[in-house]
Amino acid sequence: MRGLTSFFFNELYSGSLNNLLHYVKSDNTLDLEIRENYINIYYRGGNILRVSIKKSCFQFHFDEKYLKNYTFLMKQTINNFKSNQDWNNFIPLAKQAMDYYFTKDKKQEREFQQLVIRENNNSSIANGTDYFIIDIEYDNHSNARFDLIAVEWPSIASNRKLAKGFKPKLVVIEMKYGDGSFKGSAGIHKHIEDFNVFKSESIKVLKFKKEMLEVFKQKRDLGLIPCLSGIGKTNSNAITEFAEDIEMIFLIANHDPASNILQTQLSEIQNHDIKFITSNFMGYGLYQENVFKYTEFIERFKPQILQ
Repeated sequence: MRGLTSFFFNELYSGSLNNLLHYVKSDNTLDLEIRENYINIYYRGGNILRVSIKKSCFQFHFDEKYLKNYTFLMKQTINNFKSNQDWNNFIPLAKQAMDYYFTKDKKQEREFQQLVIRENNNSSIANGTDYFIIDIEYDNHSNARFDLIAVEWPSIASNRKLAKGFKPKLVVIEMKYGDGSFKGSAGIHKHIEDFNVFKSESIKVLKFKKEMLEVFKQKRDLGLIPCLSGIGKTNSNAITEFAEDIEMIFLIANHDPASNILQTQLSEIQNHDIKFITSNFMGYGLYQENVFKYTEFIERFKPQILQ
């Protein structure tokens, strides 16, 4: 299950890894995600650093593919900074290497996925949005992955205070960036099938909820969602239970209205309870007012969908 042991967590919170945590929290182009007792730090959707532990020793990994066009001396310099945990020198150089790499090998869906996280977790508008991102690239243990796991926690005072037994809801968000993302086996219908299979397995769903509760708590405690943690913040209310239902929402970015591929994809959907979320005036802040059920989505955005 995803989550950090108390030892790993404490080393991040106030121990030997605290300077790395501080660096991440000071740089909004970085995103720290919690895994199975290790962490991945992402930049532009790529993994700039993985920190794991073996026999009480921390290990730091940077993918050598980003350095394939670098000289041996430059590779050695970057890796030495990493080994010495000199983040002030390692991270800027690693970013530069990744920028060069992504110029040719584009990972735009992952990059925009990270923008969604930044907007809703730690931007100046985050406290006013209705969703917080708990996790990304989640292996659902049923032969599929979920792009984003969010908690729907509306920015209404009574909901944020968890008044009258209100329970925030877990939401699986599938992001589709550009029409090329619909090709092959990555279509909307396949994602819905995978989600329905997952939802039907009650034991896995219970484990998933428990897992996301722990990851969300640890992220808050580490200050990775600033408006929900830290001294002087307005919301210290702890979520101890999610609502029973789990929803799936599709986030479709940069569809070309001249293409009929989205129309074809939507025509294959049998379950009209599936929802879609749109931008709020060109941003990636996620608001309930921008979530539409299948029929409403098609009707409202017909000129952009139907050709």
